[in-house]
Amino acid sequence: MFRIPNFYQMNMDFDTAKAVFNGDLLKGMEMINEHWDRYASGQSDDMYEDDDAFFDCWQYEVNAYNVVYSTMKPSFPGE
Repeated sequence: MFRIPNFYQMNMDFDTAKAVFNGDLLKGMEMINEHWDRYASGQSDDMYEDDDAFFDCWQYEVNAYNVVYSTMKPSFPGE
């Protein structure tokens, strides 16, 4: 899950999260996770000067990620 600053947190339902990812939940979650990993490791070519810039750009996707993750997590016991 993403630790989203309060300013960028949204009250998003599961249907909206699915729409953000165009219905392909796994692909969408992998995509935003890859963007975060590149940013966090310094491989994003300085596209984002800080976390705030990252979340400003990807606020819908990170919120959708957290909604999908929270909704699906009970389906995988032991996680």
